[in-house]
Amino acid sequence: MRNMKREVIFRILEVLIIAIWIFPLAWMVITSLKFENEVVTRSFTFLPQNPTLHNYQEAFGSTYILQWLLNSLIISAVTMAGTFVLDAPIAYAFAKIRFPGRNILFWIVMAGMMVPFQVLIVPLYLQFNSYGIINTLTAAILPRLAMPIGIFILRQFYEGIPDALEEAAFIDGAGRLRTFVQIIMPLGKAAATTVIILAFINAWNDFLWPLIAISDSVNYTITVGIANFQGTHGTEYAMIMAGAVIASLPELVFFLIFRRKIIDGIAMTGIKG
Repeated sequence: MRNMKREVIFRILEVLIIAIWIFPLAWMVITSLKFENEVVTRSFTFLPQNPTLHNYQEAFGSTYILQWLLNSLIISAVTMAGTFVLDAPIAYAFAKIRFPGRNILFWIVMAGMMVPFQVLIVPLYLQFNSYGIINTLTAAILPRLAMPIGIFILRQFYEGIPDALEEAAFIDGAGRLRTFVQIIMPLGKAAATTVIILAFINAWNDFLWPLIAISDSVNYTITVGIANFQGTHGTEYAMIMAGAVIASLPELVFFLIFRRKIIDGIAMTGIKG
């Protein structure tokens, strides 16, 4: 009986937590289906009185939203590939190659997770401006490469791979690079998938740096473009919500496709001491 009561309480709390998480998303979708005068009126109604797709038509018809989506997709795709290409060898070196100062260097890299990105904005802007790449997609991509958290996740996984596999490869005449590419990387697919997905999410949701680095509206990312609805269109809340729904769809589809890999990757990498 006592166990049954605990189960009921747990299920009630679970439903409440899910409802708290879902409510803002439901509000966003419902608001996007309302006319603007219905959103700002004092007589509040949760459900739209006359559901409409006008806000979506306006977003696609009067803005560069398709271009913004393409820009975000390019930035996210390049960031995913670049992050793995840089993080994987670094993580492998920290996990499997013994060299002086390895642990100190690793924790210096990990310290990068403690530094707020806002601290780096001014020097990054000045540096990129001197290179002439401000207001380009390249400027939005470069700061997101080589995530410290990605290095940490991959290192934790690579450390769990038995050294005997490497030693057998070396005995068969394989070099360090071949061993990494043909043995370590295939075994680390779960961890690699987790890092790639995290890189995509971070790049897609990034707002502050693209807002500063990109000034041409055609080069905006989707997050910056939607934020500019407020200035360009006089704070049309219903249209902003429609833009937010559109921006969320690619990320939602991405998550639904790879949700099992996300769960498996996190479970398999673990957080070991």
